Amino acid sequence: MNIDELRGWATVMDRAVVASLIATILALSALGITTWLSFRFSAGVRAHEQAVVEQEVATARGRTASLEHDVSEARERAMALEREAAAARERAATYGQAAREANERAARADSEVTAAGARERAAQLDAAEIQQRLADLGKRVREATASAPNPAEASPAPASPIVASLRKYAGTAATIFVLDQAADAPASGASIAGTLGDAGWAAQTWKWTGVAGILGVVVLVKEGSDATTNEAASTLVEDLRSAGFNATKGDWPANWRRFRGMLDGPQTPDPTEASIRIVVGVKPR
Repeated sequence: MNIDELRGWATVMDRAVVASLIATILALSALGITTWLSFRFSAGVRAHEQAVVEQEVATARGRTASLEHDVSEARERAMALEREAAAARERAATYGQAAREANERAARADSEVTAAGARERAAQLDAAEIQQRLADLGKRVREATASAPNPAEASPAPASPIVASLRKYAGTAATIFVLDQAADAPASGASIAGTLGDAGWAAQTWKWTGVAGILGVVVLVKEGSDATTNEAASTLVEDLRSAGFNATKGDWPANWRRFRGMLDGPQTPDPTEASIRIVVGVKPR
């Protein structure tokens, strides 16, 4: 083989080496690009997977929060049900107690009815005995009346000097105020009222509470009264003194229709209508 052929072969070999080198370079470039693309794809996949995982984590957290809220509501409902159950138990206990008390009251009512029936039967027996006694008493009264002298034939008892003195003013209206705080005032007031009644006076008695410090009997005359009223009041004072009362005559210290304390007595007439007012206080010792 001559030099030209060798050169031709060398040229061919050089070209083949160059082509092989180019092919190697192209293969390496393709491999690098493939590797780079693979890395990019893997990074995208990982980013997508991470986003999916984060979304799932967020969803799981939301479901967990919702479950916690549901559990909290369930606990609250359970507590409310427990409170209602406790209230129902208390109401049941109250109703039971009320039922027991009602039964006890019914039992007591039954026993009281039985006792009342027994008392009624005893009262009926007592009523029969009372009627018999009343019949016997009526019989004795009729017998005593038949044997008693005729009252028309008996001579009337003479009037006391005080009654005879006050009869000149019969019809005179007077109010008697008896002090409630004076222990002996009611008896004195009753005695004076009886005397005035026997003399024909129109006298009414009231109990006077809330007032103290009045001694004896004070006869008061309404301001502007006529001479007959004043004369009757003066005569009453003298007669009361003669009967042993510590009596004085005076004037009402304020408006005739106004008074302290409270009056307890008849509804009519009004206790301020009469022109003569007799106040019975503490009896001097």
